[in-house]
Amino acid sequence: MTLKATAKRLLPLALIMGVGIAVFAGAASGRTQSVSFTTGPSRVVQGNTATFSVSVSPAGARCSLSVRYKSGARQKGLNTVTAASGTATWTWTVPRKVQPGLTHLTASCSGAGRASRTMTVIGQVLPPKIDVVQSGWSVRVYPFGGSGVSWGVILANRSKTQDALDVHVLCNFVMSDNRLIGSASAHISDIAAGSNHPTGGELTFPAGAPISRLEIVVEIGKSGPVSRWKPGISFTRVMPSVFEPAYAGEIDGEVQNDNPTKTIQMVELSGVVFDAEGNIIGGGTGFAPATLPPAARVAMKITTGMRPIPMSKAASAFVVAIPTYKP
Repeated sequence: MTLKATAKRLLPLALIMGVGIAVFAGAASGRTQSVSFTTGPSRVVQGNTATFSVSVSPAGARCSLSVRYKSGARQKGLNTVTAASGTATWTWTVPRKVQPGLTHLTASCSGAGRASRTMTVIGQVLPPKIDVVQSGWSVRVYPFGGSGVSWGVILANRSKTQDALDVHVLCNFVMSDNRLIGSASAHISDIAAGSNHPTGGELTFPAGAPISRLEIVVEIGKSGPVSRWKPGISFTRVMPSVFEPAYAGEIDGEVQNDNPTKTIQMVELSGVVFDAEGNIIGGGTGFAPATLPPAARVAMKITTGMRPIPMSKAASAFVVAIPTYKP
């Protein structure tokens, strides 16, 4: 056998032995290459922080993170980090104005590879914000002594996505020297998103009531989903007192159940009275217990808070009804 023939026979054996030695050397070194996400939320609300970690092999690799939001915008300020003990971590604040939706994350580590995953950015639900739109009052001196004040206020829920629930209204009566002469309160169970809501009441004083202005404080108990249905109000009018025709006795009108499927078992009523120029001259609250199926109507009446309002000034009224439906 010639030397050349012998070399040809030994070459395949050498190649096999070389591959075996290389595989053994790689296994002995333990330097597997991998990148995988280990922690991170699946959903993050706009304006909140997000923290993501990846497991890296080999440890000590330099890693970067790319975050691409639904609009295509990329998260800024994500620094390259070293995978300490085989873990790389990033924390950042999701912008409040970034477009909600599916967001793509890619972690790239030198000498280890890359990994991708997604998260969903949730639009931030803004809590209700209540503004005082208008307020006013009337003072009546009683012939038997003392005086009464009817007060009214219109509140606006500026949120478009949340009702304001369990709302407490404090009305302070302020004199010209900035001291309080009295305080009254009212409760509203639900101010619908994007709506104006009236309320008011009456307070009696043992003497005169030199009121210079009203100071309104509003506290929201909690927020809730948008009310899709509210009873309709029609034919509202201010009626004089049967016993004292010079003063208001009630706001009356009709309530209609506009919900196509639910039956009302009670409505919470609140309203204000305007003069001819549109100024609030008082307000009050009431209830109308009634079984009111869909498309039915019932007479409503608000009497609380009306006594101090002079009929000579009462021109119109604004009333809102909050329903309680049968289960």
